Amino acid sequence: MSEAKLDLIAKLLAKAEQTTPEEAKALTEHAERLMVKYGIEQARIDERRARLGQTQEEIVKERMLFTGAYARDMRELGGGIALALGTLRPLHAKHPDGGSILYLVGYTSDVQQARVLTASLQVQAMVAMRSWWAAEREVYRWHSESDKRRARSSFVRGFGVGAAGRIRENRRTIIEDAGKGTDLVLASRRDRVDAVVDAMTTRRARGRGGADAVSFYNGHRSGREAMTGGKAVGSGRALGR
Repeated sequence: MSEAKLDLIAKLLAKAEQTTPEEAKALTEHAERLMVKYGIEQARIDERRARLGQTQEEIVKERMLFTGAYARDMRELGGGIALALGTLRPLHAKHPDGGSILYLVGYTSDVQQARVLTASLQVQAMVAMRSWWAAEREVYRWHSESDKRRARSSFVRGFGVGAAGRIRENRRTIIEDAGKGTDLVLASRRDRVDAVVDAMTTRRARGRGGADAVSFYNGHRSGREAMTGGKAVGSGRALGR
């Protein structure tokens, strides 16, 4: 994805942060769709390069480190976003000094896209969780501290699942509208990434069990309604309680 296109997306998201919720949702939805369309465009360019024997876009592995109380939840959120985008593979590992590491493996432009979405949704997940907790705190008044922590964690996890589902549905619609052969081009792109990942030993990202059902549901609903924009954070920034 070119710098000009990234700048356009950044401007859309910046405007969305300073307007009404209704307009913000429309702006960020537009930004997300642009990301997906640019990803399809890049895949087609690479396919033509391959046929002509030219150099294709590089496949890279980039690390995102999550720290703080919700590190694993945020890592899962990022992994879910990568899978929803369709042409990346998420891998994970533990950091020796604490925290959770998410590796995004894919073509450079696709990895950039996943990082932007993940950074934005990290912030939105925490904002949504804190708002939900402020309203629901009394429901958990007599619960243990571990149960309260589990409820907040479950909300964040649900948020990630809901956001990924919405992104996946939008992507499917865009691929269908893009015309015949687009799905095959993207499948070929994913196959090449798979071949690189299969040679790696890092564990693939996966979900966890044991969520609090009610808070997970509320997080899931909030995630599906989330704007895929918001203030981005650096890959090493902690998001605590």
